[in-house]
Amino acid sequence: MAPSRPFRPRSLVMIRRLLTAALAAIAVTGTLSAGPAAAAYSFGNLSFNLCGNKCNDGRLTVADEVVDSIITRSPRTATLQEVCAGQANRIRNQLAARDYQVIHVPTAHKCDDGTDYGIALVTRGTRDWYKVWTLPNPHGNEPRKMVCAMLSPQNFIACSTHIDFHGDGTRGAQVNAVAGILADYAAAGHPAFVGGDFNLTPTDDALDAMYRPAYGGGAVGTHTEANGCCTRGGPATGDGGNKIDYVFMKASAFTANSSDVVSTPNSDHKKLWANLTLN
Repeated sequence: MAPSRPFRPRSLVMIRRLLTAALAAIAVTGTLSAGPAAAAYSFGNLSFNLCGNKCNDGRLTVADEVVDSIITRSPRTATLQEVCAGQANRIRNQLAARDYQVIHVPTAHKCDDGTDYGIALVTRGTRDWYKVWTLPNPHGNEPRKMVCAMLSPQNFIACSTHIDFHGDGTRGAQVNAVAGILADYAAAGHPAFVGGDFNLTPTDDALDAMYRPAYGGGAVGTHTEANGCCTRGGPATGDGGNKIDYVFMKASAFTANSSDVVSTPNSDHKKLWANLTLN
């Protein structure tokens, strides 16, 4: 009599077949079921020196222009300089219903309308925190600052600053400080960009700390500029015919997609628009 075969419940056989098929699939794909890669996030930034006091005496026309520009293009952020507090309040009130927040940071004197003069950072959506940095001022010139904010859920940092114009080493010290702050943010896992009036032309040595080496000319930084890589140049943003306004972004974290410069009758600077992708 032939030996009887061992009893195997049908359910056990089926489980073994399913496990075998699953292992074969893993061998082919190398993974069980990888989730979709996080989508890149693209957004716009407006960088603009309003000349809020010198050109406008604190009046609100230039603030209304900023509001109209933001409503038209819907950027995630705006990095603004030479802003009177009254103008910042106007921007805040006009954009609040569109989920924008405005941080105004006084830096020095009062505007002609009696409100504080300074810089501002406009953000849309969730803002986890913000921090104000005081920049080096070795020769006692006008105080300069940088304001940065963490934006969620993408977890990147946007900053606005206005670098001193004196050629006594102050600009270089302040740019080095800005580069160092952004480097510290990146080291902590928070990619950052900064927009502002740097009072420097693209080939000035003081900007070596910002531009990544691919730009040449002694560049030792880690950033791409909104004008793209890798020429130290770009359309003029000041009435003097030079590019002095910039949007610098961490090269390993952001891609500079495009930028354009828009003239305005209300300032001695042009509006610098940039489109960035957080990779």
